[in-house]
Amino acid sequence: MTDTTTSENHGYLMLLVGDERPTSDAALGIALRGAGHNLRVHIIEFQKTGRDRGEVTATSFLTGVSLSQFGTTEANQTVSEAGGSGTSPDRTESALRDATTHVNRRVTNILVLDGILSLIEQGLVDESLIIELAGNAASWLDIVATGSSASESLKAHADSITTMVTTKAEGSNAELRPGIHY
Repeated sequence: MTDTTTSENHGYLMLLVGDERPTSDAALGIALRGAGHNLRVHIIEFQKTGRDRGEVTATSFLTGVSLSQFGTTEANQTVSEAGGSGTSPDRTESALRDATTHVNRRVTNILVLDGILSLIEQGLVDESLIIELAGNAASWLDIVATGSSASESLKAHADSITTMVTTKAEGSNAELRPGIHY
């Protein structure tokens, strides 16, 4: 974090950077772990949509866990396979309002911003919004942001950074597996 900010007066910012699926998988694991500790968790999927995603059904069984989707990428494809950004400007704005609401209400313990870093990289979201969210968040709010990359400035504001790389995956035409891939 910056020298003028301490973890006592802002939210904890964790960046999960790298390949699309592993960063999302890790963020969903954090959400599951948070639910196991009776924490209030909200997941915002910036680029994904579809009721047939396992996490959509799973959140309905978990007390205190909610999920909202603002993307256009279906479960049977990745954002890169779908082409474009995986969302629209209007949907992105709605997702950012949702994130701000969870920060301002001060009842959420873990806020997952799945895919936000990729939208920052594409120039569709200004990274200052994430920095502002973390700065305005209560000290008990952990913000988990995922995506393909993060700027040095954003990394400097983060409390934790994990880089994830897929080292082996069967060909691009391999069948997607429920529970593993979506």
